[in-house]
Amino acid sequence: MYNKKKFIEKLKNRDKAVTITIGNQKGGVGKTTNGTMICYTLAKMGIKTLVIDLDPQANATKSMLLTKSNHSDEIFTVDKTIMAGVQDNDLTDLPVNIMPDLDLLPSYSDFKGFTRFLYRNTQTDYEVDHYLEHLIEPLKENYDVIFIDIPPFSIETTNNAAILSDYVLISLQTQERSMTGAEDFLKTLSNVIEKYNLNTDILGIIEVLQKKQGSVDKYIMDQAIKEFGKENIFETVIPQMERLKRFDVNGIEEVDFFDKQVIGLYYKLTEEFLKRLHHYLYE
Repeated sequence: MYNKKKFIEKLKNRDKAVTITIGNQKGGVGKTTNGTMICYTLAKMGIKTLVIDLDPQANATKSMLLTKSNHSDEIFTVDKTIMAGVQDNDLTDLPVNIMPDLDLLPSYSDFKGFTRFLYRNTQTDYEVDHYLEHLIEPLKENYDVIFIDIPPFSIETTNNAAILSDYVLISLQTQERSMTGAEDFLKTLSNVIEKYNLNTDILGIIEVLQKKQGSVDKYIMDQAIKEFGKENIFETVIPQMERLKRFDVNGIEEVDFFDKQVIGLYYKLTEEFLKRLHHYLYE
């Protein structure tokens, strides 16, 4: 039987973090927004959370640093990015505190060079796919939950993230290309899971509406149920919300009614996330 308070205590008493990758092979489908909002909400619940940004566009990094500025008067700049840490063979000094119980491993455009770096410093497919494992595993001892944000169209980064992850979330915007991107992402995951006999599971699919009550949205949602199964799709649906877009520009804050309306929706989504996690871990 799920009990939120008891489950959070179990999460906090684990030896290492539960690690989740959120992805889709198509960009612009709400992946980073959903990931950062869930992480923000987990931290507000007292769950020590780390966001690992493996996307050279660094949208999660920008959002988190803006959120930091909303919760502190400190003027802050990133001295070292994840790519620099990879080159130094050490990521332990990289986490940036955003607010209580929420840290960030920051990315930058220099992460575009990660794939080239991999092939210059490895000799086998196994080494390519497992390169980040020894760098990120030590961080798992310091957190309850870790979210990995990955770019679209990078098999090397996706494979590394899958190997590090216990579970995967898929962000699905209600448009045809997003549906195709989700299918392609699952194929990539299936290949690496089978290749290395991983225990990584799909935690669920989060639907993001492109247009409220649109006919295309309904069609894609119906197709998603047929393709992935209703049980694999989150009941909480994220509609188009102007204030949510503003969070990407200004960081996450809780100032007025509209802020709190968005936060309330993500509390609902995060509650469902925790229930699903409990089901996989303990049922």
